[in-house]
Amino acid sequence: MKLVDPNGKEVTSKENKEAGQLEKQLNKKIEKLLEPIMNKIKLAGGQVPQQQLMQLSSAAHQMLFNRMVYNLAIKAGVEDISELVSDDDVDELQTSLSNQLQIVDQPQEGQEQQKPGQKGNNNKK
Repeated sequence: MKLVDPNGKEVTSKENKEAGQLEKQLNKKIEKLLEPIMNKIKLAGGQVPQQQLMQLSSAAHQMLFNRMVYNLAIKAGVEDISELVSDDDVDELQTSLSNQLQIVDQPQEGQEQQKPGQKGNNNKK
């Protein structure tokens, strides 16, 4: 977790005890949020791929963060989301997100979707 001091300098949790405490508290909340899912996985006796576990953890973090922001906004008296996020912010984030996208070229895909014998049906009258 990174915090920003009053001068705008980033302070990592290793350098800041308050940030470290916040990080521990967040991790406890995440563990509590994920506990029923982990118990369900254990009871099922199956295995869940590591990638899916990472996705669950990421989703839990995002859900908790969204709820924290929502609660803070309500406490601050925010009535419209545009008070917190402008159209410029969305445009900037859109660009950032687009830059993270990597498209894999799969030329065979279109050919595989065509059914065998489909071309012959077009010639029938």
